[in-house]
Amino acid sequence: MQINKSTLSFSRLIHIYVSMALLSLLLFFSVTGITLNHPEWFRDSKADVVERALMIDLSMIENPPLTPQQIVKVSTAIEQKLSISLNNTILESSQDELFFSIKRAGKNTAITLDLVSGELFFEETDYGWWALMNDLHKGRNTSVFWGWIIDITSLLCILFALSGFILAMPQRRFNRTLTLSLTVTVAMIFTAIWWV
Repeated sequence: MQINKSTLSFSRLIHIYVSMALLSLLLFFSVTGITLNHPEWFRDSKADVVERALMIDLSMIENPPLTPQQIVKVSTAIEQKLSISLNNTILESSQDELFFSIKRAGKNTAITLDLVSGELFFEETDYGWWALMNDLHKGRNTSVFWGWIIDITSLLCILFALSGFILAMPQRRFNRTLTLSLTVTVAMIFTAIWWV
């Protein structure tokens, strides 16, 4: 197949520079893709759990149920007591209890406040380095910034694949290789869908 020289030169330039930009990202997503597919490799690794029990002075609030303003006051007291931020947490409240859940990549935190006794229970579970890497791969419990990293990586992979495709088109065995690779990959995808 004939492709003009300027298209080939531009594709070669894109392919080279995108491959440099993708090197670490592609390695990261490739390695974590394998580790995600084999969770049994990490069965023996144990999560680190940190637990603390404290008391909170609840004289600032009236009897439950709490108003939204009282919840803000209590949340501020908890933040000061634990030296953490409760922004972007999941809050559940009942008649006599407040529960905060903080989910981050590779780590979960649960904070429970007994509104009757003032007892505060803090539990942070760190699932380890590989759990952090796997959560980053999936974009689970990550920041907006990391979401952009995933999107940019995906776009770079598309550019890399398309520029490589254009560079391969003038090759003599291109049609045979294209037919073979497309047949194999499509067959693998449909086989995977069928067996899910």
